[in-house]
Amino acid sequence: MSRPIKSLLNRCLGSQSPRKELLAASLGCVIGSTLILLALQIFADSKLLLGSQKVGQNFVTLNKSVQGGILLNLGKQEEFFKEEEIERIKKLPAVKKVGGFTRNQFPVTVHIWPTGKIGLGAAARADLFFESVPDEFLDQKPAAWKWEENQSYVPIMVPKFYLDLWNFGLAPSRSEYPALSRDAASSMPIEILIGEDESTRMLGRFVAFSKRINSVLVPANFLQWANRTHGNDRREKYFFVWENGEITGAPVSKSDLAKNEAFRSTNIQVSPIEHPEDRMILSDALKMRHSNAGPSRLILAMDNSPTDDFLQRLDELGYETNREFPQDEWLNQLANGLIWGMAGVGSLLSLLSIATFASSFRLVVTQSAETTRDLLHLGFSPQKICRVFMLRFAKVFTLIWALSIMVCYGLKIYTAQQVKIYGIELSNGLSWQTLAGAILYAVVFLWINQRVIGRSVRSCS
Repeated sequence: MSRPIKSLLNRCLGSQSPRKELLAASLGCVIGSTLILLALQIFADSKLLLGSQKVGQNFVTLNKSVQGGILLNLGKQEEFFKEEEIERIKKLPAVKKVGGFTRNQFPVTVHIWPTGKIGLGAAARADLFFESVPDEFLDQKPAAWKWEENQSYVPIMVPKFYLDLWNFGLAPSRSEYPALSRDAASSMPIEILIGEDESTRMLGRFVAFSKRINSVLVPANFLQWANRTHGNDRREKYFFVWENGEITGAPVSKSDLAKNEAFRSTNIQVSPIEHPEDRMILSDALKMRHSNAGPSRLILAMDNSPTDDFLQRLDELGYETNREFPQDEWLNQLANGLIWGMAGVGSLLSLLSIATFASSFRLVVTQSAETTRDLLHLGFSPQKICRVFMLRFAKVFTLIWALSIMVCYGLKIYTAQQVKIYGIELSNGLSWQTLAGAILYAVVFLWINQRVIGRSVRSCS
């Protein structure tokens, strides 16, 4: 359509639009489209934040319950999960995968140097434990999460709330300890002292802060090497000593029984303190070996949250659970609620604005009905006349559409800044899902109103 003809049609069809109706429709369209775009953005951010986790997936740690008093547990061997027990757990409802925790079999002491250099300032000293789990159960796996025997440092992953405890508990009470960001904590040198006499010294570094697993984790191949090289059996077994059919006194450790020549020279009887009635001769007791065949804790990947029946079943089996950092679950629930709520309200407002726009432009066409008929009789096609009204609508809608994207972008930046306080990292830009949704929304909105305007123009002929 040439410019003179377009100008002529605009002057001929220059009826005033109903301002109140257009203002109401524009406001509804802005709010509706913004809510729909925000729903798409929340959906994209929640998927990105939760990584490869499927919606509803939950992680639970499992261990055998500890019962009895100090005397009983003094010589009790550590409870391990046997292979048949693990197989039974795998068959429980909603359990997808089962992984075992491997722990250190040697004493570990660490010196953390928050000033960034060993020997400078004061070091935080702590007796720690190391564990490892299969990598598929980690909520994050940084590039530094690997170890080789000639490597200069050991990568360590600690729970995120350990860093929070440092910043909001330990650091404020100790002037020599500064508050630490994630980057600062990751750059701190860590001395790892292994053994009772701390004779083996290694360097460590925090490479990640887990939001799922409440444990100090190291790579599995490092722990296997360290247990093989420095591990020892620290669990003593204690026995009662019998004489003349009676227990003679306090329990005696297996190592003391082996060292005591007086005990070994006589054929005395002993019994383990967990089963005092099971008497045996000393030579048989000294031959007893600990069985470490299995993990002491398990981590379960489940389809959804554990039900009451599931927890009751575990309790009947003598197992205790510790659900690891359930914020992932409530984050899923919150995100789903916001997504469906915003999408529902936004869609309703958008439908109402479409109806208002349609009625407003139908009224405009009706007011110009006589002029429209004359133009049609003069040979102008309905498509050209429809295009004039459609361009007017497109100008209004383009402003609304751009404003909605700008509002959504501003809210995204504000939200990213707010949730960063709670340790949640979000990107500042809009996702491709949001941009694709914005384009699809515009296409549908324009198409519907084009159909309405076209039908109104043809009805004037």
